[in-house]
Amino acid sequence: MAQGETDQTLALLEGQVKALYHRLDELNATIDALRHELTLKDFEIARLKRMLFGQRRERFDTKTAWLPGLLPTAQNDAPSAQPAAPEKPAKERKPRKTARPRLDADPARVPERHVTQKPAQTRCGCCGGALVKIGEERNERIEFKPQVFERVITHRPKMACNQCKGGGVVVAPKDDPPITGAGPVGLSLAVDIAVQHYADHLPFHRIATRYARDGLFINRATLSRVAGRVADALQLVVGAMEAELLSSDAVMGIDGTGIKILAPGRCRRRAAYVLHGRGHVVYRMLQAEDANTVLEGFGAFRGVVISDAAKVHTGKVGAAMGLDVALCNAHARRYFFDARESDPARAEYALSFYATVAHCEQQWSTLDAAARQAARQRELGPRFEAFRGWLQEAMGKVQARSPMAGALGYALRHHEGLTRFLSDGRIPWTNNESERLLRHVVVGRKAWVFRGTYEGAVRGCVLWSLMMGCRLLGIDPRQYLIDTLHALATTPKRLVGTLTPAQYAARAHAAAARVA
Repeated sequence: MAQGETDQTLALLEGQVKALYHRLDELNATIDALRHELTLKDFEIARLKRMLFGQRRERFDTKTAWLPGLLPTAQNDAPSAQPAAPEKPAKERKPRKTARPRLDADPARVPERHVTQKPAQTRCGCCGGALVKIGEERNERIEFKPQVFERVITHRPKMACNQCKGGGVVVAPKDDPPITGAGPVGLSLAVDIAVQHYADHLPFHRIATRYARDGLFINRATLSRVAGRVADALQLVVGAMEAELLSSDAVMGIDGTGIKILAPGRCRRRAAYVLHGRGHVVYRMLQAEDANTVLEGFGAFRGVVISDAAKVHTGKVGAAMGLDVALCNAHARRYFFDARESDPARAEYALSFYATVAHCEQQWSTLDAAARQAARQRELGPRFEAFRGWLQEAMGKVQARSPMAGALGYALRHHEGLTRFLSDGRIPWTNNESERLLRHVVVGRKAWVFRGTYEGAVRGCVLWSLMMGCRLLGIDPRQYLIDTLHALATTPKRLVGTLTPAQYAARAHAAAARVA
């Protein structure tokens, strides 16, 4: 074969090889694009599952949550020099807690009954002398007695003179009816019904069943009416708590959740909002979730509101009121958590950053507001500025409308609100306290499913406010309600503010300090 023909054949073969390599590159690019699309579909499926079956745990494991190299560099346009993720702080060894006793009882509430068992032999088997006590063996057990209901029957004898019969009839005056209304249900029983339903999440039919086992037969309609009367009597106290909170300059957390109201034909959805601060917890029932309804009464508030970035909190209505809003960093973190499957490298970096912030905040939890503000500005201020620079750089390198683009955009749009806590040591860096307070309503919602009427939901908010206030302050809700209902009968309206759970707890602590 001539040299020219050989060169021509080699050139033809080289061209074919190059064409095959080019075709292979095209196929690889198509495979990479399909992989990326499958990852986005998996993310969407996971999001829909969370909507149907609930939120999954938000703990991010960088070793098992994703496989490195799953996404192609060309499609995701990842930076060539990805900044190293902030080092996660090492877990400090917590001091060992004192072991709790397996069983303990409050001596003020659990009475003691002593039983002495004498031995069958009281004389010495050797000499016949009387045995004397040289000590004793002791063991304890706690027994349970069902609830003891007491029927109180008041007799008022009629007295008259049997001689002249001119003095008329003398009879003792009637007892004042309980503040919850006249009827056979006493004050302590009414309070027990309210606490079981609104603090312990027991539906009325379960309360009726429990009472029936102990010998008291009461129907659900009566239970509902009694709980409503308790709420109506305590409405003034919760109103005083709300007025004090909305006229203050404190830091107030707000958040809301949906509640179903039974209506003819179908259930209507309404919203319950929680406001908390200065030791008060107030639930409000709203007909609508627009800004004017949610922020009703906030015109006189001169403090800081911590919330999520919903338009009802950050829109024109709040701006016209001059509302100072600090945004929740847990919401910003959640977007990165949701995007970890579609963009694991950037999600890991952001989640590590928020883990560092959480560690610092935990260390500063015992500091006063001024010291915490100084520590935040010194330690977290530069970190948030560097994080903002990373957000801006990454925003130009991710695909539009991807989960990571949404997370980056949220953090950039609301950077000012998310960093508001740096300039005030009183402001928490998240609004998780509001989420925990709403959890009480959400957990109970699984038991009672819906409220019968809107007015019933309003009464429920009254009792939820007092129950959660007692829980946060560490006081017994049953005893608080009994004492407060007794006090309301003689307290003028202008002094109702002294009956709030915060004031009650302060008086209890002062009394305990005096005794100590």
